Amino acid sequence: MSGSYDESMTDVSSDSFWEVGNYKRSVKRVDDGNRLCNDLMSCLHERARIEKSYAQQLSEWGKRWRQLLEKGPLYGTLERACAALCTEAEKVSELHMEVKSTLMGEDYEKLKNWQRDSFHKQMIGGYKETKEAEDGFRKAQKPWAKKLKEMEIIKKSYHSACKEEKLAASRENNGKLESNNTPEAQKKLQEKVEKCQQEAQKTKERYQKSLEELDKLTPQYMENMEQVFEQWQQFEDKRICFFRELLLEVKQHLDLSTNHRFQTIYHTLEDTVSATDVEDDLKWFRSNHGPGMPMNWPQFENLERPHPPRSFRRRSILDWSIDLNRTLSRREKKKPSEGVTLTGISQTGSDQQVQPAKTSSRLTVPTNTAPVGINPFDEEVQEDDEEEEEENEEEEEEEETAVEQYTTVNHISVNKEAIKTASSTEKTPDWSDEDTGANPFSTNGDGNPFEDEPAAPALSVAVRALYDYDGQEQDELTFKAGEELTKVGEEDDQGWCRGRLKDGKTGLYPANYVEGIQ
Repeated sequence: MSGSYDESMTDVSSDSFWEVGNYKRSVKRVDDGNRLCNDLMSCLHERARIEKSYAQQLSEWGKRWRQLLEKGPLYGTLERACAALCTEAEKVSELHMEVKSTLMGEDYEKLKNWQRDSFHKQMIGGYKETKEAEDGFRKAQKPWAKKLKEMEIIKKSYHSACKEEKLAASRENNGKLESNNTPEAQKKLQEKVEKCQQEAQKTKERYQKSLEELDKLTPQYMENMEQVFEQWQQFEDKRICFFRELLLEVKQHLDLSTNHRFQTIYHTLEDTVSATDVEDDLKWFRSNHGPGMPMNWPQFENLERPHPPRSFRRRSILDWSIDLNRTLSRREKKKPSEGVTLTGISQTGSDQQVQPAKTSSRLTVPTNTAPVGINPFDEEVQEDDEEEEEENEEEEEEEETAVEQYTTVNHISVNKEAIKTASSTEKTPDWSDEDTGANPFSTNGDGNPFEDEPAAPALSVAVRALYDYDGQEQDELTFKAGEELTKVGEEDDQGWCRGRLKDGKTGLYPANYVEGIQ
């Protein structure tokens, strides 16, 4: 019987819900509800990816154009107005990132949890709710379907009996028309007709009775099916209501027009663009790139502040030797009677031994034939001698002053007597090329002209830099305005002092770049 019932379930004669097996569409709807949850979650997930991608593109667009605007020719309030577009993009990007987070963090998770609570997977596959719907409809329809099956069988028997009756009646009529038909044969045909009529009558009564019984079961069948259907109608009602509430929340999350932050972004953008002031921009450009710019017009320059000249301080002892040699050469020209003249003094460094300058001997031959002891030009010679003595005294004073300046700038002490000795060697007739004497600048003969000079008293004065100074050479200090340092040497004639920084480094600096600390 069960096999015949199962076959009846698939033999659907019409599209009505009440037909056997047509409840499967209601069962399928329960299963479709679970699939719709998956589809809606996929929909939200894809929209979240779109929101994220749009937010990233907006952010990248805003950053890129902000950099281009900053490097571009825009300026003033118009630049701020254009930059406000980039700000709007960045702010809207943040809102769309929040939309993405809300869709995935709230809506998606809410739907996922509802699906987990409403649909329960079975070990054998499928969902528990689908099986419950299937079993409910089947149980409600089973009695009526069984009776319907019996009625269909009786119906077929009745229809067959009716056909047999018609066939027997037709044969009887044909037999009567035949002339060769015997009475016995005609009687058999008549009995067959009567028998078929009786059978048709019996099946008809059974068919009518089966219909009556089926009609009695129909109200109960309809009631049971209604109950099961309503049960799953309520289940579907919950799903639809949940979907409706969820979609309303999604709409609220997607609708940025109701977000006060979104409205503030565009109010700010409108205010910034409206604040573009043409006159203010033109005034700014005039002040920063036009006739309104300040100008360092040519004016009298005070030479006290610039760096003092260092050419004098940088002259080496060799340069002094060359100048001294030139001075002595001039004297030699003025005094041809002297036989020995100093022509070169060479100084190679403090760590090398000073070689004595080469000398040259000159033989002076008088050209006049006047008697010995008689000079016809006594008055002129006497005047020349007086002039030469005055010139010699002036040259010696200049040499002493130059040496003092050189030693002051380089912070060394030179024995003035050494220079005088060097200049006086021109009057020494015994200094020849074979002499191996000491350095003419040395007083003790060991080549060091600085040992006999007594050490200067230590100087330590706190000063503060008035200007920035960047040392041009290795022995110069570098400092910033306001930096404190210690003055350890007096100012020389060229305007340089020796000082020491806080890190212990010592060197030279312009004296007019600092002031004493009270």
